[in-house]
Amino acid sequence: MDYSQLATELAAHIRKIVRPRLGTPEARTVEGTANSGDATFNIDVLAEQAVVDYIKANNLNVAYYTEDAGLREFGTPQATLIIDPIDGTRGAMAGFECCVVSVAVADYKHDVCMRDVRAGCIHELKDDRIFVAERGQGVRIIENGCERSILKSTCTQIEKAGWAAEIAGRPASMIMRVIGKAIDASSIRGGFFIINSSAYSLTRLVTGQLCALVDVGGRLLADVEETKEAFMEAGFGAVVGLFPYDFAAAALIAEEAGCTITDAYGQPLDDVRLLDSSAKNIQSIIATCTPELHAQFMDSIEEGFSGFEKLWSNMDARRLQFG
Repeated sequence: MDYSQLATELAAHIRKIVRPRLGTPEARTVEGTANSGDATFNIDVLAEQAVVDYIKANNLNVAYYTEDAGLREFGTPQATLIIDPIDGTRGAMAGFECCVVSVAVADYKHDVCMRDVRAGCIHELKDDRIFVAERGQGVRIIENGCERSILKSTCTQIEKAGWAAEIAGRPASMIMRVIGKAIDASSIRGGFFIINSSAYSLTRLVTGQLCALVDVGGRLLADVEETKEAFMEAGFGAVVGLFPYDFAAAALIAEEAGCTITDAYGQPLDDVRLLDSSAKNIQSIIATCTPELHAQFMDSIEEGFSGFEKLWSNMDARRLQFG
């Protein structure tokens, strides 16, 4: 089984089904709630069905895992597909460029982890750009049928970095207390963006459009248990954050391009379980184009967490929640 080819062809099939619905009113219809607690939109339902149709049409012996369907198996599985049929659903609904199909192919095993991912593909929904990586084999960028070069930034300073953070479903006031210093440092000479597609943002490190992606939600939940109430309010009754399917393919692609990627503690993502979308498995990520920039972000975020914890200990939780 050619893992990179499988990831690429499945991603292309999903894109073919979904792309005509980008920005349409029907795409915005809420159909239900995913296992992760996030909203499921009409466009998500179409994408999920496209996955099943492709697997059946090609008689694939695979297991696959998505946000909405959870884990399903077909035949005698030889591999596990970790799929986010649309990463950046809100961007897709609006017809923006920041939405992609994400397909990672991993070993078939009971407790598959990030270290088990063998190949990954990110296929942009609006533009014809594809990122494909196989572990240990580097990255290919294909745009309009032509190979493109990796253009990773060499930025080493936060002040000059263009970077993105994720806040969808997170309590924004709390997130900003942790990353606010980095935002202030970079907003003039660099740039700060909220894109709400982790896979899209990670691939922008490969194109040189961004220097870093930061999501501290998982660490905030783990370090300060009392923040769970604020997360549930921001997530309309569910704890929402960064789940493994959000980055399973894109993190491999960024790593193969030479980026530095850890969680918000500075630890590798290798042991992250990929088949768990429960609140206890919400992750954090610090991904940068250079090790030097990663060290600067870690220092800034450590300072942000220290200040947050001190502030929390001196303030009423509800007052902090609402700023």
